[in-house]
Amino acid sequence: MGEETKKKGCHYKYENAIGNVFGRYGRFVASGPKIPWIILSICTVINIGLGLGMLTIKSISDSETLYTPQNSQASKDRTTLKGLFSDYSGNNFYSYSITDFNYFGEVLIKTKNDVNILTSSFMTEIKSIDAQIRAVVASDSGVSFNYSDVCALRAGACVVSGEVVLSTAFETAMLANNIDYPVFNGESIAGTFGGLQTSGGKLTSSYVVKLVYNLRTDTAAYESKSLAWEKAFITAMESISSANTELAYQSSDSVNSALDESTAGDIKFFSVTFTLMITYACCAGIAVNLNCVAWRANLAMAGVFAACLAILSSFGFISLCTVEFVNIVGVMPFLIIGIGIDDVFILLSGIADAVDIKDGPGKTVIENKMFFALKHSGVAITITSITDFLAFAIGASSTFISVRNFCLYTGFAVFFCYLNQLFFFVPCIVINERRVEANRHFMSCMKTRSKEELKKDGKSRGHIFCCAGEQPKDRNDYDSYMEKYPKMLFQKIVKPLPCKIIILVCFAGYLAASIYGAVNLKQGLELRNLAADDSYFYKYDTWNRDYMPSQVPISFIIKSRQTYSAQTTQDSISAMLTAAKQDADIDDNIEINWLTAFQADASYTTTSESAFVSALVTFIQSNTKYENDVLFDSTNTHIDASRFYVFTVDLKDSQKQGKMMQRMRDIANNNALPAFPFHPSFIFFEQFVTILSATLQTIGIAVAAMTVITIIFMPYPVLVIFVMVTMMMILIGIFGFMHYWDLTLSSVTMIQLVMTVGFSVDFSAHICHGFISVSGSSKEDRVHKALDRTGGAVINAAFSSILGIMMLLASSGYIFRTFFKLMFLVMLFGLLHSVLFLPVVLSLIGPRPAEHTAGMQGNKTNYESNITNEKAVSISEKVDKMDKENTEQSEDQENPKV
Repeated sequence: MGEETKKKGCHYKYENAIGNVFGRYGRFVASGPKIPWIILSICTVINIGLGLGMLTIKSISDSETLYTPQNSQASKDRTTLKGLFSDYSGNNFYSYSITDFNYFGEVLIKTKNDVNILTSSFMTEIKSIDAQIRAVVASDSGVSFNYSDVCALRAGACVVSGEVVLSTAFETAMLANNIDYPVFNGESIAGTFGGLQTSGGKLTSSYVVKLVYNLRTDTAAYESKSLAWEKAFITAMESISSANTELAYQSSDSVNSALDESTAGDIKFFSVTFTLMITYACCAGIAVNLNCVAWRANLAMAGVFAACLAILSSFGFISLCTVEFVNIVGVMPFLIIGIGIDDVFILLSGIADAVDIKDGPGKTVIENKMFFALKHSGVAITITSITDFLAFAIGASSTFISVRNFCLYTGFAVFFCYLNQLFFFVPCIVINERRVEANRHFMSCMKTRSKEELKKDGKSRGHIFCCAGEQPKDRNDYDSYMEKYPKMLFQKIVKPLPCKIIILVCFAGYLAASIYGAVNLKQGLELRNLAADDSYFYKYDTWNRDYMPSQVPISFIIKSRQTYSAQTTQDSISAMLTAAKQDADIDDNIEINWLTAFQADASYTTTSESAFVSALVTFIQSNTKYENDVLFDSTNTHIDASRFYVFTVDLKDSQKQGKMMQRMRDIANNNALPAFPFHPSFIFFEQFVTILSATLQTIGIAVAAMTVITIIFMPYPVLVIFVMVTMMMILIGIFGFMHYWDLTLSSVTMIQLVMTVGFSVDFSAHICHGFISVSGSSKEDRVHKALDRTGGAVINAAFSSILGIMMLLASSGYIFRTFFKLMFLVMLFGLLHSVLFLPVVLSLIGPRPAEHTAGMQGNKTNYESNITNEKAVSISEKVDKMDKENTEQSEDQENPKV
């Protein structure tokens, strides 16, 4: 024995010591008739107690807060800008000069069959729609009002972007086919018409018109009223119709409202998923030989219930920690049910593998079974649970609030799920094993007899089918159809050499396709994807993207006092704007520049700074369009800040938007003046430039953590390398196939990619751990036994998880559909790698059998020697214990319990 132990080396001793910790716990739970019930009760009470924390739950649904990086450069620039320039929506509103997203109601009017809208009849319909919108009545604090009472103002009149189409001058030009484009009567109409055609600087046709009803936000009172009018506007638009046109509409709060409706509406799928998982788990617990004692349907239900308790605990605990609920957390229950089922199948496989364990010195059969089962299965579920938990813990460091909060809720749900498997499900296993030992029916708990005995008693076939049962004699008495035959199939597939070659070639092709897809994966999140497909916002955003040009006005802000009369200052401003307009994504024909306009005025002078400023003040009084762009000091003798505008071309690609923003910042940073570029959309553009680096950084840290955890719990260098290589192959596959499945890298998919890191380790770790836990005469033999021990559990876990998320295919929300796609990919790739790729690799280049043969912790022939090393109880204690158990057994036989 001493020589044998030397052969095992420190790897075996280390893992054996870890396994013994779980084994002793399993034995403790089974050591007394009341102990499992006590542990089960305490666990349930704690879960329910934590769940009460849900009474304090608070939610957050602001899309900017959730899906843009915190403390980004854009958010800092916005703070600086707000400190310099005021909100002019109450007196001199220009949409290009807003410092933040303003409040508005917006409508797209599109002709049916896409015919030309530039006719008198369509203009009449547009005017009718406009009149109905302006007449919308809202109420705030008991006071009723319409649009004219809350509209953004310029020169005392309401500012409706696009209302030029309602003017007499436009109608006259339209009838004469003489509409100047893109500037009509000194006003840009580029953003008013969509689906258009032009010729010679004239607008010849269009089938979409956009009207934007801008609202006041210059005081808290007007903000409240404007929000109330927005809600009334959305309600009214549902009933406004037109004979020859179609309408799409939105308000400034539509993204947040649509996000709430999208995720809340799809939560209903959880109840269906819960039912499916319960049904599947119960079916997986039905033994092949229809042994009513060996059936474990009740255990399977207990495992699903343990996962549900973990969800409850997580929601309550994180709510008590004052972490807000975010919409995407709605997918967490689907994930945790899958993780819970995975652990359940592993634990059930462990107890099935211990079916032929006998009693030992001072220990009952059930105690020794639990020691053996937990020694292996406990380590297996610990590896996967810790890797999953760490993946989410690392994700919680993200700069995206949506990612952070999702990872906190889900990470602790994984943690509670693991604890519930140990302190809820393991006691249930002990209780079930006692039922089996007493030969009681799985449902009624009444004592029953074998088929042969019931046949001798003349019982009917129906009675025998429903009631016959006996204690299982080997693993086959436990295995269900769902566990036995799938693993047998894969055992046969991975054995022949030609099949091995085909499998390796297929995986090489998979890896090549994955790399190509990953290289071409797009980045960015379209706001419409946060809404349900049938929502009004999704329709509006689709139309807006398909038909309307997307020009962004970018302001260059000089944020400190400068001498504007100096030629060097003016040259620096000119150089900055010229460099910006030379960019391929900037329209070089449009510029709003108060300095250029002032230079062309007769009052322009540079004799001194005070004379320059004095003349500029007079100039702006008669050219109020520039009033918002120059900040004078209190004495009107210096300019403390100013801004100038350029406009992008029609720019809709998110990656181009992000890169354009970075180039504009480079231009400003390379200028001699202290300047920065800004538009409120930059807040969302930030994710386009940070999402890739943030995702790779988070996943990189998670991968490193997974490696450390795998080394700790499975200290076999070669197998750790196999697990890590497999994990990287799965992750590359997920990134690659996101491209083929029309997914982009965004803050939404980043959340789910963090999730996949843990899952990509789980299945391969189970197979590798099974490989080192069995003895065999060759690598091929050990692969066969490893698949026999863990293959069924892995296959059932993957299939049940896929089945559980299938309902999300019917979801109308992008978040839930994306969750399905990525979960499906990680489960599919994880399963295929674990039952095809890894078995082939292990059978070819796995650790040599001589290093891990006789005496391995999975070898039952040496199990008795392990028992002997445990401290034995005294003879008198053993006799007393046996007497007590015999008395209890006699009472049970006389008084059968249901």
